[in-house]
Amino acid sequence: MKRGPLLFLVVVGLVALPQEAFANAGTPLMWAGMIHLVIGNALVGLLEGFLLGWWFGVPRAKAVGAMIVANYTSAWLGGLFIRGAIVKALPMDLTNGWQWFWIMVVVTYCLTLALEWPFIAWGFRAAQGWLKRSVRASLAVQSSSYILLFGWYWMASGTSLYTKMHVVAPEDLALPESVMVYFIASSDGNVYRRGLASKDEQRIYELHSKDDNDRLFVRPSAMDTNRWDLMARLDTGDRRNPRFVEVLTNLHVQAAPDWRSTHTDPPDYEGTWFSFGKVQGLGSATNSQWEFWAGFWPVEGLRASQKETGNRVRFSYETPFGAWTVRNAVHLPSDKVLFQLGDDQICGFDPVERRVALLWHGRGPVPVIEIGMSNKITGPNAGGPRQFPIRTPQTARVGQF
Repeated sequence: MKRGPLLFLVVVGLVALPQEAFANAGTPLMWAGMIHLVIGNALVGLLEGFLLGWWFGVPRAKAVGAMIVANYTSAWLGGLFIRGAIVKALPMDLTNGWQWFWIMVVVTYCLTLALEWPFIAWGFRAAQGWLKRSVRASLAVQSSSYILLFGWYWMASGTSLYTKMHVVAPEDLALPESVMVYFIASSDGNVYRRGLASKDEQRIYELHSKDDNDRLFVRPSAMDTNRWDLMARLDTGDRRNPRFVEVLTNLHVQAAPDWRSTHTDPPDYEGTWFSFGKVQGLGSATNSQWEFWAGFWPVEGLRASQKETGNRVRFSYETPFGAWTVRNAVHLPSDKVLFQLGDDQICGFDPVERRVALLWHGRGPVPVIEIGMSNKITGPNAGGPRQFPIRTPQTARVGQF
């Protein structure tokens, strides 16, 4: 066998290597990116240089050298700076993430053509019709290598959120009407209250949260262990010394305490980044046949299993053009899950119909079920039934524990 076709088969084989081996030390996508940036560009440059020499008669040594430099230049400059800046600026969420993914596939291909064309044109310098030939060569060579790179990253990515789930409107989830949700709004960092079956929301506390790791949680009330305090955990720059703020106290509701807080003594209340693991049930969901688990890495996503039937469902989203973790998840009555996707998407999930919906933007959601109509709140701003005057840090107690 000639060396040219052999080299081609070696590169294809490397691209086709299974990625699951890297799962325990990061994510497959992280390793795929590192391998590409460090040694993959050299291999792709070898392939492209060989194709330039084979198809267009460019001297092999010149073509290989130029294309190795071209690939490192385009990968580091285009991948880390240009493409990174584009992705950060995109208004991407659950409803349009899949469309943006394919748009970025095309954008990245065009960036590769633009950044590597000067190196290919250099190989045709002083030749008759160099411009036309270099453009044709660039399209042919870059298309060949881009298909291989796309396959490499596709195998390492998690796309089941879009390929195996149905993204639907909130009203298509049939969420329980009895559930009210407290959350931190993305717009102003204050705490709001909203029903799952309603679009109306009420601001109840001026928190002015600014960090993506801030969240709400519940703890048993110090005044009555059958009731709950709604707390805010705020980052201070020192992970071991967060700030805790009492938002509402002595709530007469059904609530789901954080899983980690029930397995540590004293209770440990982490921020959003570490709010993963077994999903706690709210109300009747504690007796459900369904179990849910939120993974740490984006590619681990949210998985569900039905104990009686053995049915398993899982989804995740981690690609070179965006990755979203699943955090602050709670198992709701009717076997739906309320969770935070990425930095500020509050979503719902139906494992039976495999439906996912973006409900609204916010972070640190805490769903509760009110008991009766006499939901009294202690403190200087206590009101009548279902009345939630806006509280401020000056009128609420602030402390650490």
